[in-house]
Amino acid sequence: MSAAEYYEAHAREFGPDGTGPDEIAPEEPESEKQSKRSKMNILLNKGFSMGKDELIKGKIALQHSLGLGHKPNVVPEGEADVSGDLRTVEIGWHPVAGFAGKWLAEKTGLGRMITEKTNKYPDPTQHWAVLVGDYGHELWMDEHLDVIYINEKINREEWTTFEVGKTRFNDQALRETGEMVIHNMRQARAAYNLISNNCQNFAVNLLDVIQIGSHRNFATAFAVYQRATGKGAIKDLFVDHHPEEEAPPVRPGLTRIDTVHNAQQVMEEHTTKLDHHDSFFASH
Repeated sequence: MSAAEYYEAHAREFGPDGTGPDEIAPEEPESEKQSKRSKMNILLNKGFSMGKDELIKGKIALQHSLGLGHKPNVVPEGEADVSGDLRTVEIGWHPVAGFAGKWLAEKTGLGRMITEKTNKYPDPTQHWAVLVGDYGHELWMDEHLDVIYINEKINREEWTTFEVGKTRFNDQALRETGEMVIHNMRQARAAYNLISNNCQNFAVNLLDVIQIGSHRNFATAFAVYQRATGKGAIKDLFVDHHPEEEAPPVRPGLTRIDTVHNAQQVMEEHTTKLDHHDSFFASH
């Protein structure tokens, strides 16, 4: 019988390394054991890392599909001017509908209330913005649900609008001021909040500094923002070309429009409210 035939006939008696029943396999050197363990750990960590990265990518892709995250600036670049001709200021709202609206509604607890009040599907949410000229300036959310500033070209067919006052800010100045307002809101609380850190709060805060008669307060706030961030480039910040509009006092014969009060009144009247007896929060 050949060695090969003998080994085949007694295969069960041999170890996987070819040693016989009475033989002891040579012990693997410790350095080789450690090397194998090290390679295995590297492979396992690499696999875990790749899985985690793919999970994060998937999450971000989903959030982008919902419309969350930064959007490209659409306001043309130019020199910021806060002392130009008077311009009409509006606030407006449009529904955030579809899957994004439904997801946001569920996240904020607004979906059940809106469904019951409107009997429509998918659940919309009212999204408010400040509208001047061709552009809307608004609060939105990033992938972490923290507040961010975005702007967009207005399609007026999609918006319900209300005139609330005037401003002398041009488009670039409005953009830079919107970024300042969001910066200040994030300093106080970065996360979006349905009650206290939302699109209506942003609209009121923005209107407060761009309305006629607020130049001094705006200049001070913007100077602080510039020092803190190094952003913004509004020329002659503290030069007030229309001191007669500063309030109080207002020069006799001038009527100062309270843009913020007008906006708050409009949003109060035109925003659906949670019913204290039938709210999402009361049922949970």
